[in-house]
This record gives sequence, C-alpha cells and structure tokens, in this order.
Amino acid sequence: MNYPIVLNFKVFSLARQASLVDNDGNSVAFARQKLLKLKEQLEVFRDKTQSKRVCNIKADRVIDFRAIYTFFTEDNETIGSIKREGMRSFWKATYQLKDGIGAQLATIHEENPFAKVLDSFLGDIPVLGLFCNYLFNPSYLVTNAAGQDVFRITKSPSLWGGLFTIDKLAEVSPEEEIIHLMGLLMMIFMEKQRG
Repeated sequence: MNYPIVLNFKVFSLARQASLVDNDGNSVAFARQKLLKLKEQLEVFRDKTQSKRVCNIKADRVIDFRAIYTFFTEDNETIGSIKREGMRSFWKATYQLKDGIGAQLATIHEENPFAKVLDSFLGDIPVLGLFCNYLFNPSYLVTNAAGQDVFRITKSPSLWGGLFTIDKLAEVSPEEEIIHLMGLLMMIFMEKQRG
C-alpha cells in the first residue's frame, strides 16, 4: 500500500459506509455497518464491489461504550480487537488495540482533545458547522507496545467532515498493518457516532 491512505465516509446513505483508498488510487477496503443489529457489526470488503470480504468486526455486547470489537476473518478466525477505554476516553479518546491472541499491540489516542471538543460542539450548529469542518481537525496517534508511533490519522478539511488521512510513521509487518487499519477504521466509526 502506498501511503497516505484516505478514509472517506459516504455522507448520504442509510447505513454508514466508508472507503479506504491509497495514494495511487487503489482500493484498500470498503466498510459498511450492518443495519438493524442489536450488536454493532461492520463488514469490511476489499473494494466497493463487495465480492471479497476482508473481515467482519463485531461488538461483544449490545450498545455499550465498554464493548470490545473483534476482527474476524472469513474463516471466523480472530485476528485482533479494539476497545475504547471507559472514563479516560470522555476527555481524550483512547483505544486499546490487541492482536488475535489478546496481546497488547498498540494504543490509539487523540493528540489534541480540544480540537475534538470544538469540532463536536460547534460542528452541529447550522452554517457554522460547515466552517468547523475546515478549522478543527482532530488527529489520533497509534503507538505500539514499545512506545513508538506507527500511524497517525487526521481529519482532513472538507465540507461535510467525512475525510481522514492515514499516514504510516514506522514499518510494521503486513499482518499487523491489517490489524492497525481495521482498528483505525472501527475507531473512526465509533468516534463519528460520539459526535
């Protein structure tokens, strides 16, 4: 994959949808949230044709901010999971990313929580919200278990606030790269739900 990768949310759709496209214009993934599910579920495909599934991301409980979202392959093998930290995440969003056997892989955290607060509060005000999407752009860092920053995702200035840019800051194995990208994708779905 050629970085940066652009994560683009489809603004007008019944179910939440997002696509990941690399710097060369190649599709990395296409995700859609399943409707009418008690437990949240996100289906991730290779592209918009939805012919090849990359993984399913399923919550372990019904609508709960402490839910663990597990990444499953087509063969129902667990490859990783993400969980939002409870009270710590009210001010500064923090997520724990684990590998398939439950070992800590990385932590995802907001770089500047003040930008997220302003974006959330002012972004819902008609007309003013359109300008907020250009002014306040929260970013999140992915830090591995050794304390090294490996990815950064930044909200890009856009009219509807649905564009994010993923930059790779350090080398990771291909298996870990998939887990990191699925974790970032699910984290952004959760953060967009928060506001």
